[in-house]
Amino acid sequence: MKKNLFLILSAFLILICMSVFSYSQNNPGMKNPYANSPQAIKEGHELFKANCATCHGPEAKGDICPDLTRKNKKYGNADADLLLTITKGRPGGMPNWNNTLGTEKIWKIIAFLRSIEK
Repeated sequence: MKKNLFLILSAFLILICMSVFSYSQNNPGMKNPYANSPQAIKEGHELFKANCATCHGPEAKGDICPDLTRKNKKYGNADADLLLTITKGRPGGMPNWNNTLGTEKIWKIIAFLRSIEK
């Protein structure tokens, strides 16, 4: 019984993940609702310092992880690409931040990152 429930829940979780991935991949025009908002950029900077600076450095210029001030990112440059990278993580070290931060806070971090791109 427990094994069947585990399999059903696992399959459901996989379907949800695939749906989110598919949505962001098929909607590259998805835009950040907080783009160019001074308040959101400020909040995003605070969230970045609290959650991301350990790996990406206090000014996002890279430390043990990539420099996020560069316009060209490894996994894509669209807002949807950044959202996917942060929410789902990437192989080799980038964790999944969706459960910790949620989409709204992640969008604010992306607004901050856009504000410091070179």
